[in-house]
Amino acid sequence: MAEASSGTVPSGEWFRKGNALLGGGSFTEAVEAYDQAVQESPKDADSWNNRGLALASLNRFSDALRSFEQAGEINPSHPDAWYNRGMVLCALQRFDDAVSSFEKALQINPKNAHAWHNKGVALKHLGLDAEARFAFSCAGWIGIHGQF
Repeated sequence: MAEASSGTVPSGEWFRKGNALLGGGSFTEAVEAYDQAVQESPKDADSWNNRGLALASLNRFSDALRSFEQAGEINPSHPDAWYNRGMVLCALQRFDDAVSSFEKALQINPKNAHAWHNKGVALKHLGLDAEARFAFSCAGWIGIHGQF
C-alpha cells in the first residue's frame, strides 16, 4: 500500500509519531497515534489514509476501508486513498469495487504501475481475462518506460 503524498498539511506531531510507529511495525500504537491526529485535524486526508494503512497491517480491513473512504471523501484527488481502498477491497474479495477504486486512482495518476497491476489482479478474479491482460500490459509498459 502507498503512503500519503497528497500535499495536504499533516496533523502535526501525532501524524509524525504515527508514521514512525507504522514504519517500525508498531501498528496498534500507530492506529492510536493516527486516532489522535484525526481528532486534532479531522479534515487531514493523509492522517486518515495512513490510519487505514496501520489498520490494514493489523488485518482490520473493514476499519481500514472506512479510513480510506474518509480520506477520499476529504480529498477526492488523493490517489493513494483510492489505491489503498482498492487493495483492501481485494483483501475483502470485493473485486468489482476494487476495480472501481483502482480506476479512480488511475484517473488521478495514470502512470501508477501498481494500480494497473492490481486492477489486473481484481479483473482476473472476476474472470475478465482480456481486460486483466491489458491492465498487466499497462503495468509492464510503465515499469519499463515510465509512461504510456
